[in-house]
Amino acid sequence: MSFNAHIDERALVRRHLKLDHLNQLQIEKMARAFDAEPGVAKVVVRKQWLDIDYDAGLLTLDRVIELLEAYGGELSDDWWTAFKAHWYRKREEKLRARLAREEEKK
Repeated sequence: MSFNAHIDERALVRRHLKLDHLNQLQIEKMARAFDAEPGVAKVVVRKQWLDIDYDAGLLTLDRVIELLEAYGGELSDDWWTAFKAHWYRKREEKLRARLAREEEKK
């Protein structure tokens, strides 16, 4: 997928998420939707995995999950995926706060 020119390299994050309940057609449609989403730098969707790089200043993990669910998928309900999702959210909050402080200093 193509790299979005409006992505702030300082806010670029990579997420590797395990998925449940997706067929091939849903995967293809979802990949196109993610590619069109502002802030997405790269997305690879395989049967049970979503690898996505995005600007955390423009896009959040919660929005990624919303898109996933809109196409009939969901994050795996195993403890490791839940743990990673929680950690990703906290890291994104800290990153956005740091970026806001840097913008205030300008």
